[in-house]
Amino acid sequence: MAYDLVTKNGHNMYDMASMMQKAIRRNNPNLAGYAAYELFGNFHTYMWKRLVVVSAEDCYGIMTKEVIALKLADDFCNKGRKGYDKDPLFAAKAITLLCQARKNRDACYVACNFMLPDRILDESEIEHIDITKCHLGVEGIPDWVFDVHTLTGKRNGKTDLDMTIEEQAALEPKQMSLFDDCSWENYYTWARSQGKVGNKEWADFQQFKKGRKLEPDYNA
Repeated sequence: MAYDLVTKNGHNMYDMASMMQKAIRRNNPNLAGYAAYELFGNFHTYMWKRLVVVSAEDCYGIMTKEVIALKLADDFCNKGRKGYDKDPLFAAKAITLLCQARKNRDACYVACNFMLPDRILDESEIEHIDITKCHLGVEGIPDWVFDVHTLTGKRNGKTDLDMTIEEQAALEPKQMSLFDDCSWENYYTWARSQGKVGNKEWADFQQFKKGRKLEPDYNA
């Protein structure tokens, strides 16, 4: 039997992972907490891996060490427990920290454009959340969850460029950073050469990059 990638309330596991990350980018702790708790029982390790990625990909400063410390605490305090018998305190703390952290996507930009395959918060200011009480509103899962990395997004014609533009614009709270106005020229040129970008997306990219600067020349 194939492994069942369905969460506690019947959602697709990858959709919940997408919602958790995108809700963190938007500083929406309710939806981030709901998605995290959906993953918490049967996809506990994957949830933590995704939170570590978010800390590096979407957050300003050295947030990754905070999330890893919380993961270690989760491992220690929940040793021997299974599924929803585990205490969600440490996952909730990670969601809280990441939602309220200042956001930028410089790390993602550097990884995509300069590292191609062929080439912190004051504790007293943090309002903690209880992910076990987060809920999905009557409007259901937001449309922004379904990007090119989800089956629904692919069926709806979403592209990698759509995600680049929409997720950069959605960051909250935003930290203005080095690559905010850059063109993504290196990444999309490489992706085009690999057959990952179709004609329409390439044409959309040509419009997107107009007026944007190329990568900084550190040797100038």
